[in-house]
Amino acid sequence: MGPAWIIGAIASGAGLGIGGIFAWMMKGVQQSFIYSLCTGLIMGLLFFEMIPESLRLGGWIILLVGVMTGIALFRLIHRLIDKVTIITRSPQKDIFVRTGILLTLSISVHNIPTGIVLGAMEDTDMGNVILLTLFLHNIPEGIIIFTPLFLAGFGMGTWMICTVIVSFPIAMGSLFGHFIGMDFPYLLAFVVNITISVIFMVAIQEIFKESVKQSSMLYSLIVGMVGLAVIYLFTLTLS
Repeated sequence: MGPAWIIGAIASGAGLGIGGIFAWMMKGVQQSFIYSLCTGLIMGLLFFEMIPESLRLGGWIILLVGVMTGIALFRLIHRLIDKVTIITRSPQKDIFVRTGILLTLSISVHNIPTGIVLGAMEDTDMGNVILLTLFLHNIPEGIIIFTPLFLAGFGMGTWMICTVIVSFPIAMGSLFGHFIGMDFPYLLAFVVNITISVIFMVAIQEIFKESVKQSSMLYSLIVGMVGLAVIYLFTLTLS
């Protein structure tokens, strides 16, 4: 395997790009279906990948502290965006834009420890597994990020910019991880846990809530379970 920071950024960008293409193809699909499906994908990423990763690194106490910190951070970011982000004249599009921004920021933060782990395990069999995992789980993350942005009217230029923004922390984290190794697992777990709670809050308050408004709780739960099952099948292919 070559330099982890280059290969990691390419794998991340490729996965996000493919997810963005799927999101673009689904623009004409009923919005409540997309919202519910994205909620299920997010829950699958959290419960099947990110939370187990966090527990392996730091345990339950770090998980609790990080989640509480992340909830406070989400509320702060949410208030700031409500005050300064008036991008469109449509309240519905404002929701799409805010959701896309929050998801882009939170997943970018999560990619920092992912990059550090990748850099620390460069040229190992585990590093190759992490690289494959990074590529695969960035596909649903791309769908999650780009779906609200495309629904808000943004195009392929936004797709390219957001792909770079989300992939950049992988490169920087990999460079850092190459030099420090795995000497700070609790710090990595803390950052992952902050991201977990922010993404969870975005999924419930911004995405799932909107799906229920447009359809029903039962419909949203059923479609959400489909998204959850998709991520579960992803994890089975990597086990």
